[in-house]
Amino acid sequence: MGSGAGALRFKKISQFYAMGLMSALRRVVHRSYFKLRGMKIGSGAAVHISTDVHHPSRVAIGENSTIYKHASIYPTAKGSFRMGKRSHTAPYAYFLIADNHLTLGDDVAIGPFCVFVCHSNAARSKGAIFSQNYEDGDIRIGNNVFIGAHCTFLPGTVIEDHVVVAAQSVVKGRLESHAIFGGAPARLLKRLDRE
Repeated sequence: MGSGAGALRFKKISQFYAMGLMSALRRVVHRSYFKLRGMKIGSGAAVHISTDVHHPSRVAIGENSTIYKHASIYPTAKGSFRMGKRSHTAPYAYFLIADNHLTLGDDVAIGPFCVFVCHSNAARSKGAIFSQNYEDGDIRIGNNVFIGAHCTFLPGTVIEDHVVVAAQSVVKGRLESHAIFGGAPARLLKRLDRE
């Protein structure tokens, strides 16, 4: 019984290390896959293999940043997605960029199920057909920004540095630095100290 227990323990330890090795190997393969497709990925950065990317050569991920599973990043050959250092998107982030530019600064944390829309249908006038009317605009997120889950960012949005956006907010326009915003539409909830 003693030798059987030892063999079982050895088998479990071997499986544990094999899983760790496979996980590390999978990360290297995923990273190489995106790099071969032209994506610029900084040192220590990770992009989950389930991330759907159109035109990877138009995407750059900064050092030690992470895009978690099931994100969608859709620039055209004219658009771009840039993520700064030490930033991350939680699972199921959606970035519809088209010919526009979406920039995330350093130290940005994006909660799950957030939507960033640089290209959207728009109601321009009475009787207009939505499918023939579009609104376009770059989206720029500054440094040290925290974004709660299920937020939506519309074309032309600019978020300055040191901002918190509460969960389930809808954001369009400029959010000033050192503040907490929330709601649909997002409005100022509280000023933050500048220190």
